[in-house]
Amino acid sequence: MIRKIPRYKYLLALCDYILLITSFLVAVKIRYTELLWENIIDMPDFYMQFTAVSIYSIAWIGILHHFNLYKINVFLVIVEQAVAIFKSIGYGIIGLIIFSFFVKNISLVDSRLIVGYFALISLASVTLFRLAVFRPLYMFLSEKRIFSRKVLIVGAGKSGRLMAANLMLEPTHGFTVVGFVDDALPKGERVFESTHILGNTNDIPALVDEHTVDEVLIVIDNISYSRLIEILDVARQTRAVTKVSSELYDIVPNKVFIERYIGVPVVSMMKNNDHTLYLLFKRGLDIVLSAVGILVLSPLLAVIALLIKLSSKGPIFFKQTRIGKDGKPFEFYKFRSMHVNNNDAIHREFTKKLIADSKANANKEISKTVIGEDGKIQQVKKIVNDPRITPIGRFLRKTSLDELPQLFNVLKGDMSLVGPRPCMPYEWEEYENWHKRRLSVTPGCTGLWQVSGRSAVGFNDMVILDLYYIENMSPLMDLKLIFKTLPVMLLAKGGY
Repeated sequence: MIRKIPRYKYLLALCDYILLITSFLVAVKIRYTELLWENIIDMPDFYMQFTAVSIYSIAWIGILHHFNLYKINVFLVIVEQAVAIFKSIGYGIIGLIIFSFFVKNISLVDSRLIVGYFALISLASVTLFRLAVFRPLYMFLSEKRIFSRKVLIVGAGKSGRLMAANLMLEPTHGFTVVGFVDDALPKGERVFESTHILGNTNDIPALVDEHTVDEVLIVIDNISYSRLIEILDVARQTRAVTKVSSELYDIVPNKVFIERYIGVPVVSMMKNNDHTLYLLFKRGLDIVLSAVGILVLSPLLAVIALLIKLSSKGPIFFKQTRIGKDGKPFEFYKFRSMHVNNNDAIHREFTKKLIADSKANANKEISKTVIGEDGKIQQVKKIVNDPRITPIGRFLRKTSLDELPQLFNVLKGDMSLVGPRPCMPYEWEEYENWHKRRLSVTPGCTGLWQVSGRSAVGFNDMVILDLYYIENMSPLMDLKLIFKTLPVMLLAKGGY
């Protein structure tokens, strides 16, 4: 993962970090302008306080990343970058103030003057450096080809040629197109200006090594999901960054802020899901937050349990077999939201139709499926007016409160706080191979699909969002999705 991130992003992050800690030192000096540096350094616990701020500044880089300040379509744009810097500094200062409450003997940060100076100086220095130094320097080095990223474009159709034209005619972005890969055209055929077909998709690994390619950019017209996944698998085995620009992935830029090359959205495939340190962090976060969640929410859990017991006959909890990581079944917990002894034929029929429609026509949006008064399924994207659901259950589902017992699944290790949703065994049977890729990781209580509108997102788009999460999962993304889940629950967006 580290080697695939462009070096200029590391350089920019390092410069931001240096500017932040330097701004803090300048703020301290302005506050104690009457003192010499020797006297300031001799202040009680100065080194400890400076170390604490230095450690916090590492997290501050995460805030800059959250506001997309390391994406090329942000740091090369003046206004958008300036706004993002302002937000990042503001949130960073708020975080620093909160941080100081949990760290003792940090009197420098407790000083309102120092915090105020720090905010102004860091805002001015980061903005000035990025807009007046880094941005023009990056563009100059790119134009002079001193800085350049070699790109291999997969797909020589209309979209591929347009992407090549965009990259080659805008030298300030630092891309050099080495050639094309296409299964339908012969090797050596000219495609755009001086670029030619270098081989077919099976040649991608060899071409990456031969031409020292930095990025493999997949831009193919009229391709199936399964074939696109196959090509992705080939490209991701190389040392190059793999990115996709395809209408099949249009749901991602509609729901997530992603990088754009000269205005064209490109979806990164970083393959982060096999890094041991991240997986250890993720499991540790799951254990801590689920345990705390159960403890803090215990009064709410008790109230919900009482309402379920008083409103309808049957158990409080609903246990069900679900399919988890790598297709392995596990026992899944929810608050009961349906009447007991109901028939699951409705959901089975709905699921079968939903997946069948997605297979038949992957590019068309599936309409909604409503269960009418006669019990027949009408055309819908989600099941509504389900007669199996109790009145209390309808509210619990709308707010996702019926999902809270899954915190126990997280403690057990069957689920994670963030990840693709587990599916039913009869859903799994209907999946194509590329659908099953969404459960190549531990399933989660919430995920990118849930915060993107849940039932307002079609089946294939749901799978694509899950695959995007799997490829780009990170501690920061997990925390962002956890924080975004609460307003989705409170506003009952996309629930049913």
